[in-house]
Amino acid sequence: MEKIRNFDFGALFGLAKTPEQRNREWRLRLKSMQRQLDVQIRDIERTRKQTEREIKRCASRNDARSARALAKEIVSARRAISELYVSKARMASVERALTRQSATSKSIDVIKTSSEVLKAMNDLVRTSAVREDAREMGREMCRAGIIEELVEDAMDDLVSDDEEETENAIEDILREITGEVVLPDAGKETEKNEVMAKETSEASLPGETTTADLKARLDAMREEAA
Repeated sequence: MEKIRNFDFGALFGLAKTPEQRNREWRLRLKSMQRQLDVQIRDIERTRKQTEREIKRCASRNDARSARALAKEIVSARRAISELYVSKARMASVERALTRQSATSKSIDVIKTSSEVLKAMNDLVRTSAVREDAREMGREMCRAGIIEELVEDAMDDLVSDDEEETENAIEDILREITGEVVLPDAGKETEKNEVMAKETSEASLPGETTTADLKARLDAMREEAA
């Protein structure tokens, strides 16, 4: 079954694409994938800015719990953006390697295996944002003889799960946005502020973004980026 799936029926009927056509298609796909990542980055950035404004509102009513929860979302959003930029850079490396490989193949009029393309593709498949697309493209390149089999290596650990590091990042964000390391949150005021925050959320006008909305939106965008 695997042999049937990998058989090039285009070649059987004289419809096989030339190496240059395949190369050009891969480069166009990489450009398209980079544009998609740009859209994701812009969406996350837009929601991040809304979240920063909401943190300032939380600070004005001394709602420390909501402010810290939103700051944690910003930490995760910034890390997601960093991973997307890494993915873009690795796509650009593959694109450049394909361009050079194409020029070499033209000069000697033969398909030549490229170690540069293989290295760039192995780097690309380690990023979670485009892992499956990169794998599929890699399989196509293997069948075309451009690269050898991709190395199934572990994904890069671009997102830290260290709790202390995350807490420090949260405090840095709170300081950056509100000018304070930890927002004031005195005993009896906490319960009062939580009630006020709930009432404000319930009374929100149609189309108005709430704290919960922002958290949900950032979570969804991170999942899409992953």
